Amino acid sequence: MAHFLGEFGGLGLPVEGHTWIEKGNWGYRSYKTTEELGQAYRDLMYQLRILVGDGLSAAIYTQTTDVEIEVNGMLTYDRAIVKLPPDAKELHARLSSPPFVRELVATSERTPQSWRYTTDPPPETWFAPAFDDRAWKEGTGGFGQPGTKRAMVGTPWQTTDIWIRRTFDLPSRALTNPHLRVFHDDDAEVYLNGERIATLPGSVSGYSYVLLDAPARGRFQSGANTLAIHVKQVRGGQFIDVGIVEVIEK
Repeated sequence: MAHFLGEFGGLGLPVEGHTWIEKGNWGYRSYKTTEELGQAYRDLMYQLRILVGDGLSAAIYTQTTDVEIEVNGMLTYDRAIVKLPPDAKELHARLSSPPFVRELVATSERTPQSWRYTTDPPPETWFAPAFDDRAWKEGTGGFGQPGTKRAMVGTPWQTTDIWIRRTFDLPSRALTNPHLRVFHDDDAEVYLNGERIATLPGSVSGYSYVLLDAPARGRFQSGANTLAIHVKQVRGGQFIDVGIVEVIEK
C-alpha cells in the first residue's frame, strides 16, 4: 500500500514590496525573517526524510508561490524572490536516500498500546522505575479529547493534566540514533528510566520525530525500561501518544 502526504508546509513569510497586498497577508505558520523560515523548512525536511524511510511514497508542499493574501510559497507572489534556505537543493537530494526506521516502542496508531495513567497529581517519584503504579487506571493510547484533529483517541482525557507510564523490553541498550515518535497537545515532559529526556512545549498537528541527545541515549538499558510522560493541557484540542524508533542510516 502506498502512503501519501496530501499537504505539508504552510510556512508563511510576507516579503515587503513583493506581496499582493501590503497588509493582512496570511500563512499557516508565520515567520518574520528568511532565517526563521529557513530553519523551519530544514526541520520539515528532516521529518519528511524519516517518513520516507518509514514508507512514505509522496508528499505535496504548500506551496510553490505566494497566492494573493496567502504567503506560504517557496517564491514570492511576483516570483522575484526565493524564500527557501540556500541549502534547500541539498535537503531535497537527501530525500532520495532515506534512512531505515526500526520500531522499538509502538505508538497506538496501528495497534492500541496499554499504559497506566492518572489524572490526579501523583507523588514526586511517579516517573521512577520502582514507583508502584498498580493503583493507577489502565487504558490504551492515545489519550485525549475526542474530536482533536488527526488524533486517534483510545482513552478519553479531558482534564488539565495527565500522567502516563509503561514498560518495554530492549534486547540491547546499544542504540545509535533513537528518536521519539510523538503526538503531543499540549506541553509534554518525557522521562526514561527515571530521568527527563525531552521537554516538548506547545502542540504539534500530528506525529513527529524528536532526536534524543547523548545523555538521553545513555538512559536506555538492556531488559526492562520505563517510559513516563506528563502532559498539560493549555488550549484547544488535547492528546498524547508516544513511541520510540531507531533511525538507521543506510
